[in-house]
Amino acid sequence: MRYAVLSDVHGNLEALTAVLDALAPERIDRCLCLGDVVGYGAEPGACLARLEACGAVTVGGNHDLACVGKFSLDWFNEVARAALLWTRDQLSFAELDALRRLPLTAAVEFCTLVHGTLRHPERFEYLVEAGQAIDTLTACRTLMCLVGHTHLPLFLEYDRRERRIARLLTRAGDLAQIPFTDDPEAMRYLINPGSVGQPRDGDPRASCAVIDTARREVHIRRVPYDVAAAQRKIRQAGLPGFLADRLADGR
Repeated sequence: MRYAVLSDVHGNLEALTAVLDALAPERIDRCLCLGDVVGYGAEPGACLARLEACGAVTVGGNHDLACVGKFSLDWFNEVARAALLWTRDQLSFAELDALRRLPLTAAVEFCTLVHGTLRHPERFEYLVEAGQAIDTLTACRTLMCLVGHTHLPLFLEYDRRERRIARLLTRAGDLAQIPFTDDPEAMRYLINPGSVGQPRDGDPRASCAVIDTARREVHIRRVPYDVAAAQRKIRQAGLPGFLADRLADGR
């Protein structure tokens, strides 16, 4: 089986389309989305439709739930809050209902999906510390826990028997092709595919992951897309200009 793992699309249809087109020849069996389909970008409804069309299993992110009043806007900065209020006004009742029904977590085969941390998924905490990773993997009941939210790609291997982090990969050159074992009693894995629609690691290309169970490999992919078109749509929509500017820098 081959799984595509996407996160943090953030209304960027150019980036999402480029990723789905790039993965199309690879015989992907299932698409998994780790939340924040909307927010920041200019085409939230179209992104929801594309993910629905490909049958993606999707969990809710903080931006998704804030659009429907299930997470407080007080947690967002002024720019993000303005984008969320704009996004809410663009979506149909059916699209808002789809966001409202997104679960905080989901289990698919050997994977658990969550936007932030598994201990407190409703808080949407940024998973950036070793202790958080260990807590999340301790709470996880599957081989892998797939997370988003930070917009930064990451692969972490936790040795359950020795209770230590065995591998931590964050550099682009180390993330291209990563082997894993399929023994959940020995190892657990934490994977962040990075962001499709608003990368923050200095690389403006869309980021996603492919999990290949036959080869027992994880691949973090970078896909170029038409950044200028995405920027133009953000500005034309009257959204804060900073949201357009940052796409070119991957920040």
